[in-house]
Amino acid sequence: MKKQSFVFGAVILSLSGIVCKILGAIYKIPLANVLGTQGMGIYYLIFPVYAFLLTFVSSSFTVSISKSVSGEIAKNDKEGAYKIFRASLFLLLLLGGSLCLVLCILSKVISNLQGLDSAYLCYLVIAPAIIAVAVSSAYKGYFQGLQNMVPSAISQVLDQIFKLASGFLLASFLSKKGVVFGTLGALLGVSIAEIITSLFFVIYFYIFKKRHKSYFVFKKGENKERILSLMKKIFIQALPFMLSSVILPMSLVIDSFLIINILKSMGFEKLFATGLLGLNSGIVNTLVNLPSTLSSAICMTIVPYITYSLSKKDYESISNKTSLALKLTILIAIPCFLIFSFFSSYIVKVLYSGSFGSVYEYNVASSLLTLSSINVLYLALLQITTSLLQAINKAYIPVCSLSVSLIFKVVCEVVLINIPYLNIAGAVISNSVCYFISSAVNIYFFRKYITVKSSFVKSFLSPFLSSLVSCLIIFLSIKVLENYVSYTMCVLLSFVSGGIVYLLLIFLFKTFTKEETSALFNFRKKQKT
Repeated sequence: MKKQSFVFGAVILSLSGIVCKILGAIYKIPLANVLGTQGMGIYYLIFPVYAFLLTFVSSSFTVSISKSVSGEIAKNDKEGAYKIFRASLFLLLLLGGSLCLVLCILSKVISNLQGLDSAYLCYLVIAPAIIAVAVSSAYKGYFQGLQNMVPSAISQVLDQIFKLASGFLLASFLSKKGVVFGTLGALLGVSIAEIITSLFFVIYFYIFKKRHKSYFVFKKGENKERILSLMKKIFIQALPFMLSSVILPMSLVIDSFLIINILKSMGFEKLFATGLLGLNSGIVNTLVNLPSTLSSAICMTIVPYITYSLSKKDYESISNKTSLALKLTILIAIPCFLIFSFFSSYIVKVLYSGSFGSVYEYNVASSLLTLSSINVLYLALLQITTSLLQAINKAYIPVCSLSVSLIFKVVCEVVLINIPYLNIAGAVISNSVCYFISSAVNIYFFRKYITVKSSFVKSFLSPFLSSLVSCLIIFLSIKVLENYVSYTMCVLLSFVSGGIVYLLLIFLFKTFTKEETSALFNFRKKQKT
């Protein structure tokens, strides 16, 4: 089986991520129009709790399994890699089933604490998705450990397609019975999509097993104690990844409990407060998290490659891959940060014009997006430094930095949301404080433990100047085109022209070295495993 280069893996996951975000926009934008800000507020009461539980069975285990499998493959121990996968699958099925049961039992308690008792039905329909995601995580980790990102990429696209098809149709149909039922339909679509995605992995693995039998030849006589020992080892190895992965979703869970209750205590009506949460979480945070799709693809890809190089004691390769990963992350984050800063009103109007019940909601969403724009940069730096520190066995550092920053966030949130003229904006400022502190701490230790061969000019100044010029092109294009084409077409064409100019400037400024350029366009390795 051919290994995939780091850049090839990142490109595959990035392309699938772009397709997924396009499909996600196709899904969430009309979904917001169907459910309205109140329905989206309910959706983002439920989803953070679900996402929090997923961290115990999803990305943390995927990264840990891929790291362990990659280490075994580096030693040419295919039997050991398969045993790790098999034990991981048993463990994740056990954890997923347990979490699903807990969510069903506590659904009424959670919804009552959140201030919306009728939302418990939504928890019941999304609970089965936890088991499906647990199964998918084991398969993802195994294939990523083999440096094969294709199954993960295909599964992401499949997941979004079925969310779009089932979620939107069910939401549209059930919303006739009320906003809670409409939200229930959207969340039921999530469960259906995750179950289908897990079935895809089962089928893909069966085909892979038939084609690559050498990966599954192992000695007989493995006892139950050995499997239990491996499960324990995998859980312990996943624990640092789990702790660092769980903190950001935990902050969203805290938001779902705090924000509405604080706003209600200030005199805001319950549904109006839910609508403000929907604006912040369902619209603004969705847009802010869009660029993280590309940077997270780089993060997911880098860990097994760094682990492989570390096992081979190839420190030159570690330095080169780290420098390229960091540079790609910055190239994505900086232009998105500036675009959200300068053009928030255009973006919100084009994407969500049908979601707002009033001009007030539109103005609030635009202002919140501008205020949140800096989080694009903080979040990207946080993601990549966390992944790099995890890859070199320093996973405890992101855990500590995120834990400290979460405490600051909660304190800021309680204080700032209670200020009348800030209200929901206090949540945005608190997120910025959280991301800034955690990314700053990570960067300090990242520079201490990892050698980076990138210059400040090429890694930061070049993308920043290129982004500023691109924003100017976008602004001028809007002013020229607004008299000739529709508003939506004017904005889209302007953004495309700005994007083209940005890419041209990046290569004109020679942002990439010759080695990095070669890596970007030389996707496949010829050697076989």
